[in-house]
Amino acid sequence: MSTALQKKTYAIVITKDLEEGGFVGRCDELHAVSEGDKFGEIMENMKEAVDLAAEESGNPTDFNMLVIEQ
Repeated sequence: MSTALQKKTYAIVITKDLEEGGFVGRCDELHAVSEGDKFGEIMENMKEAVDLAAEESGNPTDFNMLVIEQ
């Protein structure tokens, strides 16, 4: 029997910012939002934003991100 904890998965929605350029990301479950000029940058920024929001809300900080591009 395994006692390992499963990672929490948070849905991350990434959209292109048509006015400013770059990308905007949000995790509605944790009310986390960030932006970045490049896709790799928004992914790193969202990982940090989700980590901080999860920690503040008492949710698991060992997580996976399910990325949804719009």
